Amino acid sequence: MNLNDYFDPIAIGNTDRNYIKSDKQLLSSVCLHTIENKISVIEDFHIAIIGVTYTNEDTIDAVSKIRNNLYSLALPEKKIRICDLGNIKYGKTKQDSESGLRDVIVELLSLNITPIVLGLAENIIYPVFAANNKLGKKVNIVSVDNKINISEDRDKSIKSSFWRILVEENDALFSFTNIGYQSHFTGSNTIKFLSDSLNNVYRLGSVRSNIQEVEPYLRDADFTGINISSVRQADAPGREYPSPNGFYGEEICQIARYAGMSNKQSAFGVFDYFSLKDNNDQTAQLAAQVIWYFIDGLNHKILEHPNDKGGEYKKFIVNLNSFESELIFYKSEKTQRWWMQVPSFNQSKVKNLLISCTYYDYQLASKGDVPEKWLKAYQKIN
Repeated sequence: MNLNDYFDPIAIGNTDRNYIKSDKQLLSSVCLHTIENKISVIEDFHIAIIGVTYTNEDTIDAVSKIRNNLYSLALPEKKIRICDLGNIKYGKTKQDSESGLRDVIVELLSLNITPIVLGLAENIIYPVFAANNKLGKKVNIVSVDNKINISEDRDKSIKSSFWRILVEENDALFSFTNIGYQSHFTGSNTIKFLSDSLNNVYRLGSVRSNIQEVEPYLRDADFTGINISSVRQADAPGREYPSPNGFYGEEICQIARYAGMSNKQSAFGVFDYFSLKDNNDQTAQLAAQVIWYFIDGLNHKILEHPNDKGGEYKKFIVNLNSFESELIFYKSEKTQRWWMQVPSFNQSKVKNLLISCTYYDYQLASKGDVPEKWLKAYQKIN
């Protein structure tokens, strides 16, 4: 597959804005697909940046501003090879465009290259899911958003990406997690539907009170999408419908870094930035920093899992009088991260599943309570 055929080349504007010498900027280590330069050996890279604009002029401008701000930032501590493939070409139909993006993502994932995708959520989420599905994966999706868009217009046959994923093609989905929804934007029926289907929703207030509790979901995610609408208006005014409540800039960057440190994360996206409403490129700068912290997380990733040989893990067994199965936990001596084992009695599915958790989950079990994430995973595989 010649990836250059799928993309329009780009040009990067002025990056002289952060008092960082040009040879110390991220731009100095990025291979750009420009009119003069095509990317010849894609296998050389760890990350591929993709713009999805679909001829929307505001989206083209938005993606360009994020790129300019990203490439003006400092080089990460460890060198990581990045290419920018440009903006994916628009097909004759929406379905053609989705298929093109899906095939590009499949190619990148097959080469162990992590795509970072910029654009509108509704143009991106489903093709990335479809790419993982085409590779035979049971997909874990994390969406960081203040709303949960599960909708279908039966009269117009318009279906949101999450409707297609959660309702029509949910056999390919292992779990969906929303981080940061706000109750005044989300109907109770949506929350009930997600809970009944054994998925996860975390209200903004509960996440902000202990942001470390969402790290296990990001650690187990195959794809994380961060919507700019999850950030409060004071920090990110460049959105279609600004809201005074949301994550602070520092918090959204921490979430992005957790995503980057995941052993499983195969794709990452930043969505729904509207440049026409941005003041002094403030939101573009934040989106760029979100991506920078995701890359920083990748640089500091520690590959470890209790199933792998060679690691140092402590095993904890909790017996519950009111529960027929013992709960088994593992703790990494190197990173202090936790996992819990979920047994399967269904021979046609995975025998035992190890899912990420926190010390708090172990504390709950020690007090006689079964952690909610354990129960949901148990029901999914049995």
